[in-house]
Amino acid sequence: MKLANFTLEQLKELPLRAIVAFAARCARRVEPLAQLPEGNAQRESRREAVEAALRMAESFARGTDAPPDESVVAAFDASREAGGEPANVAAASAIAQAAHAAASAWHATARAAEENRTPGKHTIEAGRSLGALTHVTADLAAMNAYTAAAAAFVSVGYRNEDFVDSALRDYHKLVRLELGRYPELGAPVDPSPGGPLGPL
Repeated sequence: MKLANFTLEQLKELPLRAIVAFAARCARRVEPLAQLPEGNAQRESRREAVEAALRMAESFARGTDAPPDESVVAAFDASREAGGEPANVAAASAIAQAAHAAASAWHATARAAEENRTPGKHTIEAGRSLGALTHVTADLAAMNAYTAAAAAFVSVGYRNEDFVDSALRDYHKLVRLELGRYPELGAPVDPSPGGPLGPL
């Protein structure tokens, strides 16, 4: 078993799109573990929900400005009620948290954009409150992404060396790409195996 000394503060060395890319890749690695077994009545709906949730996170990382489809998050959260083995539950949690990270990051950046579009619209106190809310929402996105990585780590189980090495390699590559600073949105990054982070 390999343990990584990795913290939420390290993740905040990245901008929001890169944070979501990191979470999406961790979740994508454990996608097969999140699927329900043959014969389970909810297998197909879980498969569709898994793919939709991962696509949403990956699209945000790639640079989409479209608001998150909250029905995708809700559908995936509902599909998690089907239960499963501990590894299955942890992998499903990783995917859910990656989708939540994308949604939270989008909301944080939408609030920041609203503040920039309407300077002087709010009182100074309201402006401060909106700024604080934006920062808290960005922190929530980072926490969701961190939780996605932690849940993926748990789902892999005892023989996790490959997962840990791959996740740390992704993190270091994202840092080296210099995509921006937290809590900024940052430059888009393709989290797919064909992007700059390489194969899963």
